[in-house]
Amino acid sequence: MKIILLLAVLGAALYQAVDCYKIADDNLDMEAVVNDPSKLKAMTDCFLDRDVCDPVAESIKSVVPESIARACDRCNDAQKHLGRVYVSGLFWKRPADFKNFAGKYDPEGNYLENFMKAVSNY
Repeated sequence: MKIILLLAVLGAALYQAVDCYKIADDNLDMEAVVNDPSKLKAMTDCFLDRDVCDPVAESIKSVVPESIARACDRCNDAQKHLGRVYVSGLFWKRPADFKNFAGKYDPEGNYLENFMKAVSNY
């Protein structure tokens, strides 16, 4: 009986350790967002609290602070892809907004570089 209880506790701990973020759409075509200036602006305005968010952007925004601070350690592969494409697209296509994004989500400059390393292969 003790072994079953121990295995149950261990299983619960492992499940929590790999519990991924829940967002509205892991399969969002982030390349299409980044390549459409109005969509990229709308998502960025959402993330920077400059405009209302659609449900998908709102769900992503809710995990952005923690995922950046923790180098996407709870992200699944699809979410790592979304993060990499969005942040790198923002950097190249809207540099002023990238600076604002970094200032909001990594004001001390401690996390964004590690986040990008963590998602670089996705």
